[in-house]
Amino acid sequence: MKRLITKILVKFIICILFVAIISNGGIPSVFAKKKSNDVQLSKKSDFSKDVDNADDDEDDEGEDDDEGEDEDDEGNHNAGRNCLTSGCHSGSGEEHFSIGGTIYTDADGADARVGAKIKVIDTNGSTVTLTSNQIGNFYTEKSMKAPFTITTSYQGREVKMPGEASEGGCNADGCHAEGSSVGRIFISTNDLDLSGTVTESSSDGGASEISYNSDIKSILDAKCISCHQSGGTKSDVPLTTYAEVTDTKLVTPGSADSLLIRKLSKDLSEGTMWNNLNSTSEYDQIKDWIVVYNAQESSSSQGSAGAAISGAKVKLGKNGRIKYKTTTDATGAFIIGKVKAGEYTLKISKKGYKPYTQTYQMNQSTVASLEITLDKK
Repeated sequence: MKRLITKILVKFIICILFVAIISNGGIPSVFAKKKSNDVQLSKKSDFSKDVDNADDDEDDEGEDDDEGEDEDDEGNHNAGRNCLTSGCHSGSGEEHFSIGGTIYTDADGADARVGAKIKVIDTNGSTVTLTSNQIGNFYTEKSMKAPFTITTSYQGREVKMPGEASEGGCNADGCHAEGSSVGRIFISTNDLDLSGTVTESSSDGGASEISYNSDIKSILDAKCISCHQSGGTKSDVPLTTYAEVTDTKLVTPGSADSLLIRKLSKDLSEGTMWNNLNSTSEYDQIKDWIVVYNAQESSSSQGSAGAAISGAKVKLGKNGRIKYKTTTDATGAFIIGKVKAGEYTLKISKKGYKPYTQTYQMNQSTVASLEITLDKK
């Protein structure tokens, strides 16, 4: 009985305590505290959201700046203009350029050539290779000293500047400026065909004399015609025919002092054409043709036209590898289609004849037909 009474008293006391706690607001105050924490968390979340928004705004501003820089590249970096002029990238300023220019897809400068490689070698042998950007511009802040030897390349094509550049502003007046006679710097993907004929140089198998038709024309066609023809940079001194090559201003038969010899010499200051020729054996052949064989048009052992050689193998190679090949037809003619611009080794061979080898520069403008003669063994 006492135990029963004790249990009842304990339950009664617990109920009294529970009522007292509720009346004092104990449990609600706990919930209120938790609610306060929720508010604080909510405020913290709002603050985090503001920080995130601020970061987004900064990112947006960064993107705007990038877009603005891209627009500057496309609109305000003056593609086609001389960037080495005063007030731009000249002098000793922070962004001084020693080399600068623009390369296009054609001589008229209609479209930019993106991703072309421009190799520049200065007078001290220092070399830099540049890549044209999205508007065709290329430049360097590296200190380079004129004159420069410049070669451009794109997807297997290679074009060498005929002579040395006396300054680094490729778009300067008198160079590759808009409307200039030489046109814009360009590399075209419209590759041209190379054609020619192969004939016998003599009927008796004896040693051939050096003549324009047999030997010299093919050299000049390969090395000089790109400039010395109508529309070329040296069109005022054409070298497309025998009469033009042997003009009295250029050639004095029997004289080693002929202007053509001096222009081709690598040892004379006048030798501005040596970079194009760049062959001691071909220079010696041209010199002997003028001095020893009196600049004759045809050799005494050769008729005006030799017999056509059919089935001769014609190959164009680069760096020891054959890039193009064909054979001559029944008339001795050949055509190699779509040859990329660049310097090649031209080899022609036929059983019973001495092999013919020549360095050949394939142009991206007018290409003259070759006339090759082979000596019998």
